[in-house]
Amino acid sequence: MSRPLLISADRSHMHRARPRPAFECIALLLQGGGALGAYQAGVYEALAEADLHPDWVAGISIGAINGALIAGNAPEARVDKLRAFWERVTTKPYCDWSQHLLLAKNDAVRQWLNQMSANLALVSGAPGFFTPRFPAP
Repeated sequence: MSRPLLISADRSHMHRARPRPAFECIALLLQGGGALGAYQAGVYEALAEADLHPDWVAGISIGAINGALIAGNAPEARVDKLRAFWERVTTKPYCDWSQHLLLAKNDAVRQWLNQMSANLALVSGAPGFFTPRFPAP
């Protein structure tokens, strides 16, 4: 018996509809590491497209934030809530001055820009995500 073929509206790849795996429960474990957070949101989106919704969610650090967004929302709202959070967190708070001021595009310039961005986040935080406390505890 063949399975129905589903095509995602916003992607060209295809998914085959499958019944829920014959496991007692599905657990989603999300580790920490800020750079992994947006990746985890994309992985959850793929799981939701495949209709694999976890029964248990656990995470640490950024994984705990993603896990809270997943567990704290209805299944049909989770992907939108994750996307809204990550769009807010990764939006540059200021115009991208580096595009206009620095004409050179090499590794040394990129490394310098990365250091400047990290220092700016250390001093001013990331809007919608965190603000530093002064003085530090």
